[in-house]
Amino acid sequence: MTSARGRQAEARRNDVLVLEAALDVFSHDPAAPMSAVARRAGVGQATLYRRYPAKEALLIAVARHGLQSITDRAASALLTVKPWDGLEDFLGWYANSGMLRMGSLLGTFTPPPELYELAHRGNLAMRELVDRAQAAGVIRADITGADLTLIATQIAALDTGDADRTATLRRRYVDLVLQALALTGAPALTGPAPDAAELEAPWHEQS
Repeated sequence: MTSARGRQAEARRNDVLVLEAALDVFSHDPAAPMSAVARRAGVGQATLYRRYPAKEALLIAVARHGLQSITDRAASALLTVKPWDGLEDFLGWYANSGMLRMGSLLGTFTPPPELYELAHRGNLAMRELVDRAQAAGVIRADITGADLTLIATQIAALDTGDADRTATLRRRYVDLVLQALALTGAPALTGPAPDAAELEAPWHEQS
C-alpha cells in the first residue's frame, strides 16, 4: 500500500506534469481549452478540474511555478563554492529551461500580487549572482542582474526548429557570453544598465 507521504509525492509530480503541459499548450495557443492540457499531461479532465476549477487558476499556477523555478535555480547557484560556477550554472540552465515561454501568457490572466513578488525575488537572486561574482573579481563591473536576465532571455529565444541544433547553439552563445563577462578590463559598455523595475513592468501592465 502506498503511504500518505508517497501519495503526496506522486501528487506533486503529477501537478508538475500538468503545469509543464499547460505551459507548452498555452504558450503555443493561449486560447486552447483546458481539455488540451489534460490530454498533453495524460490526466483525466475531472482530475484537472478538481485541482484547477478555472483556466485562470491554471494560468496563475503555471506562472507561479515558472517564476519559482527561476528563483530556486538562482538561489541554488548562489550556494556554489565558486561564484563563477554559480553564474555559469544559472545561465546555462535558463537558456534551455523553456521559461521564456511564460512571456506569451502575459495578458491572458490577471496576476495576483504574489506573482509580482516572485518575479522581484527572482530578479534579486540574479542580482546577487552578479554582485557575488563582481565581488570575487571574476566578471566585469558594469553588468547588473537585469543585464543577466536580458542576456539569458535572448539566448533562450534562439530556436532553429531542430531541438539538438538549438541546444548546441544556445550552449555556444552561453559560452560566448561567459567569455565576454569575464573581460574585467574591457572598455565600459554603452549607455546605462537596465534595472529590475524595467523587467518587472510587463507584469504590472497586464494587471
